[in-house]
Amino acid sequence: MKFKGKSFIAIVLSPEPPFDAWFKEIDRIIARSPGFFIDRPIILDVRGSNIPIDDLEQLLSGLNERSVRVMGIDGVAGTRLKPGMPPSFGGGRLASDVEVPEPANADEVAKTVSKPSEKTAKTTNGEAKEKEADGQSSTKPEEAAVIALNDDSASIVISEPVRSGQSILHPDGDVTVIGSVSSGAEIIAGGSIHVYGALRGRALAGVAGKDNARIFCTKLDAELVSINGLYKVADDFDGALRNAPAQIRFENESLVFEALN
Repeated sequence: MKFKGKSFIAIVLSPEPPFDAWFKEIDRIIARSPGFFIDRPIILDVRGSNIPIDDLEQLLSGLNERSVRVMGIDGVAGTRLKPGMPPSFGGGRLASDVEVPEPANADEVAKTVSKPSEKTAKTTNGEAKEKEADGQSSTKPEEAAVIALNDDSASIVISEPVRSGQSILHPDGDVTVIGSVSSGAEIIAGGSIHVYGALRGRALAGVAGKDNARIFCTKLDAELVSINGLYKVADDFDGALRNAPAQIRFENESLVFEALN
């Protein structure tokens, strides 16, 4: 048996009393960039605080309510932690600060987002064309921008490609993209994700806990796909489905990749 190592960049949160004020700052970040903490490794740093375990349990509960998943706790011995708590996590080197992206301009978002209709459905099924040449992106990377789509409708339609650095978040339903999703971009949906073009970025479906969500694309070249928190990276994809139409579904606690005919 061989063991391999991987390096990851984690976000370190250092709670400071009073914790009500600290949670208000967390809420401000989430309101500003709703997808900021989704599927990111989080370390809770409580070194030097001598925090009581009951208070730590309340902190974890408050973060969990905000869908901030803590993968490890730095500064507490594993013997003090209660069952079900994240493991004790030590070591690591500090990296550069992580900047919270500015929200995108609401007027620009409104121009590219529309509610689905019968006409739209027919267009996306029969007339959508891939707007990027194979292996080449037709857009330039931009500064990170999280576009939160708080629409009451079950699904929304993005009528142009999602460019590198953009993050589309619709936690209440499906997202359909008429165009490609560039490398470095991401789609986060509470329901299913439909991409009528190349999927080169990240696609996270079912973030609202829906394991019946699916991911559809006309060309699978994604960096990462996820349904209901279960994910796979590009290295784990079936080679036969690369650069081909595909659908991905959740079944028996695993992701199933199938050709889309």
